[in-house]
Amino acid sequence: MPAMYAIIDVETTGGSPSIDRIIEIAVIVFDGVNVLDQFSSLVNPRRNIDKYVTQLTGITDKMVKNAPAFEEIQDKILEMTEGNIFVAHNVKFDYGMMRSECKRLGVDYVRKQVDTVTLARKVLPGFNSYSLGSLCDSLGIIIENRHRALGDAEATVKLLDIILKQSSSKKHLEIELNQGIDPNILPPNITLGEIEKLPEEPGVFYFKDMDDNVLFIEASKNVRREVIKFFNKAEGLPEHQLNHQIITQIDYQATGNELIARLWAYHELRERPTLFNKKPKDYKFSHGIFLTTDKEGFKHLVIEKLDHPEGEVTLKFQGKGTAIKVLHKIIHEGHLTIQFSLLKKMTDPEQRENFKKSYNEKIERSVRKYLYKNSNFFIVGDGRRPDENSVVWIENSHYRGYGYICPELNEVTVENLMASVKAKPDDLEIQKIIRQELRKAKGLRLISY
Repeated sequence: MPAMYAIIDVETTGGSPSIDRIIEIAVIVFDGVNVLDQFSSLVNPRRNIDKYVTQLTGITDKMVKNAPAFEEIQDKILEMTEGNIFVAHNVKFDYGMMRSECKRLGVDYVRKQVDTVTLARKVLPGFNSYSLGSLCDSLGIIIENRHRALGDAEATVKLLDIILKQSSSKKHLEIELNQGIDPNILPPNITLGEIEKLPEEPGVFYFKDMDDNVLFIEASKNVRREVIKFFNKAEGLPEHQLNHQIITQIDYQATGNELIARLWAYHELRERPTLFNKKPKDYKFSHGIFLTTDKEGFKHLVIEKLDHPEGEVTLKFQGKGTAIKVLHKIIHEGHLTIQFSLLKKMTDPEQRENFKKSYNEKIERSVRKYLYKNSNFFIVGDGRRPDENSVVWIENSHYRGYGYICPELNEVTVENLMASVKAKPDDLEIQKIIRQELRKAKGLRLISY
C-alpha cells in the first residue's frame, strides 16, 4: 500500500508552541500522485494576534473573532491525519503547534513526520536557501496566498511531489520516517523499535553493555533526538563503530526539564565515571570573596579562606590567585576604585553617613552581578508528570541540591520546597550549568525568600 501524506501548514499568534495558538490551519491529503482531500479554516485562538503576524499573514483579530475554536475542528483534523505521514516545511514547528493544541484538549497527538526542508536538502542539493519561498522560486512553483495556511500547504504538496520523483528520495524518506536515523548505523544490538520507545522530552539517557555496566551518560532536552544525533555523528568514525559493538541497551530517566537533566547527569558522572564520558574536573574550593561590614556599617570585599568566620561568602574559588583576578575584575567593572577613594577622603561623620547607602549599594551591586539577583531562592520547573514540579535550591548564592514536589499533595511553601530537595555538592561547573539554564529561562520560575 503506497504511503499517504497529510501536508499541514498552520499560522499562529506567535512563534512558541507552548504559549501561542493556531489562527489558521490547512490539511491536504496526498497519495504521492493525487490530492485526495483538503480542509482549511481560520481558528479563533481566544487571544490577541501578534502585530508582526498580522503584518506577515494579513490575518487580524477581527477575522478570527467568529471562526471556530480548535476544539470544534479537532475531530476533522484527527480524522484526516490518522494513519498518514505528517508533512510540513519545518515540520518541528507545525507538528509542535498541533501537539500543543491537542494536549490542551487531553489528546496525545502522535504521527510519523517528514520535514520537506530536510528532504529537499538531501534530495535537491545545491540551493542557496531552503525556505519555502526561495525554494519554490528556484523550482518554478507558484505560491498562491503566501503566508496563508492553504497557499503554503498547496506549495508544499508541489514541492513534495518534485522530491518524491527523484531517484534518491526513497532512501532519505525512509531515514526521515525513522526519526532521521539510518538503521545501518545503529549498534548491532540496538533496534529502531528501541529508539522509537525513547521519549521526546528532557531527561538523561544511559548506554549500557550486556552486563548492565553504564558506558555513557548524557543529558538532553529531547532524549530520543539526542540519541539519534549521537549515532548519526558517529557514522564513519572507526573508533566509535568499535564502541558501538558493546552497546546492548539504552536506558533513560525523564527529568521534566533540561536544567534537572544536566544536574542529574553531572552528579551521576561525579559519582560513577564511565568508559566513554570524560571525567568531570575535580573542583575543590579553598578561598572566597567575602562581603563584610565594618563597625561604621560600610561594606567591603575581602578574600579569605572558606573557613573565615565573618561576613557572607559571595563567590568560591579553587585558589587565592583566581579569587584575586576576579576581585580585580569586579572592582574595575564596578568602578569601585572611585568609591574607595571618595570614602578615604571623607572625614566628616555626617558626610560619611550620607554617603554610606549609595556606597554599599554599589559594592553589593558590583559583586552580585557575578551571582544571582537574589541570594536565596528556588528554581521551579516542569516535573516528570503533569502534577509535579522540579525544585532547585539556591541558598546564600550557593547550590544546595534538587528534588521534586507535588503541589496537590504539598503546599508550595519555603519549608516544603526545602524538604523536597536532596542535598548535593556545589562546585564551579554546577554554578555554570545553573547560570546557563537561567539565561534561557524557558519554563523556569523563581521563588525567593
